[in-house]
Amino acid sequence: MITIHNTEEMLEFYGAQGAIRTASKGGFLYTFPFPENGSFVRFWGNLQGFSAASADFTYPNDTVIRSLFQQRYLGIGLSDEGSVISYNRKDKQQQLREGINCYVFDSLTPYFMKVKGGERLRFRALYFQEQFFLENNVPLYDSFWRDAKVSIGGQPIHAPELVSIYHRIEKCRLTGPAFDTWMRGQGLEAAGYILNLVQKYSKKVPVNFDDNEMRTIEKAKSMLKANLENTPTILELCKLVCMNKNKLQEGFHITEGKSIAEYVRTLRMERALELLETSNLSMHEIAHAVGYHSISNFYGTFNHTFGETPGLIQQILREKRNPNSIES
Repeated sequence: MITIHNTEEMLEFYGAQGAIRTASKGGFLYTFPFPENGSFVRFWGNLQGFSAASADFTYPNDTVIRSLFQQRYLGIGLSDEGSVISYNRKDKQQQLREGINCYVFDSLTPYFMKVKGGERLRFRALYFQEQFFLENNVPLYDSFWRDAKVSIGGQPIHAPELVSIYHRIEKCRLTGPAFDTWMRGQGLEAAGYILNLVQKYSKKVPVNFDDNEMRTIEKAKSMLKANLENTPTILELCKLVCMNKNKLQEGFHITEGKSIAEYVRTLRMERALELLETSNLSMHEIAHAVGYHSISNFYGTFNHTFGETPGLIQQILREKRNPNSIES
């Protein structure tokens, strides 16, 4: 299992597989030593904002990538060959196949992608980091990320305008600051199409919270994170932050894409992964540290979330410390 926290670590992962990085027009290119016909990943633009990518890549072995990116982002995949299984929970898998797919990472919680060894992946993509919208003053209503995930995430979409924008980027001859300015314009145009798609297919009414309400929701999250061993009940949490239950639940759905209970479970499972990888605690001690006073409940929730036992996942996580091989 590979754990990636940001784009820099993703690029380091490519380098650890023997890829050679070279400059290319508008961006950079990684070429890999496997298979014999070669694999590559090419990027245009700013990976911290709006970017495009083209890849022809074959993983030698079965690989699971655990994404822990620290900001929300949206990707439009124009897949030509191969498929990838993605999931937050093992029982809620999505398969991205050939065609135009949209995937939305709407909360700062683990996201897994599973690729079969030997399968060739050929795709082109457009990526929007949340920072792009912020830096360019693109006004997103508070429920945008939730609405995007529900309305267009994880399914084929009809978006010829986005395909056209990708082709323009691929053929652009500009370089340097001129390309950067032009690329920003392409990102803003693509963002407009995406906003239109979300509003067109969303069945929910857009929701906004004021600054005080957002601070209250973040305060509630901080309280839960600080008390995983013994988290307050939902009603206790509502009293502590002075917000009614329905409002607070809606706030978690909008900012995290999940209910308060699901958010707590996600925090506990992620903390359990950290302890499995880095500590020498027993399984009973880890279960207690993340708020499970019954070892059977801990095992059941863990297996339901990740599809494997804590012991097997611990072995996989510790194997990843060898950076010179792709783990299966």
